Amino acid sequence: MNEKYNHIKINSYVIMPNHIHLILNISDFIGGASETAAPYNNEISKFISLLKRYSNRECGENLFQRSFHDHIIRNENDYLKISEYIETNVLKWKQIAFTTALIKSAVVFYALRK
Repeated sequence: MNEKYNHIKINSYVIMPNHIHLILNISDFIGGASETAAPYNNEISKFISLLKRYSNRECGENLFQRSFHDHIIRNENDYLKISEYIETNVLKWKQIAFTTALIKSAVVFYALRK
């Protein structure tokens, strides 16, 4: 994935039992914050689709729901709030199927490093 999307970097992520949180940094944008969504909506969708397909293929099952939710981080406060949510959200999950989550986490982690 890194070869094809070398302009997209994963700043942080957490793999949950049934979903994943990512903060992506797209490095080659020229323009202001109000223009950010249009040029990269398609690029983010392609990146997420590739991540899902690769992870599903490696694991041999569908790990993800069909859709995904994205949010444009527009300032430092927004970034800090979302980063904290990503870091602490995993602590809120009390019932985790440890073995399944571990296998899925390893597959997704491997896909993120490709």
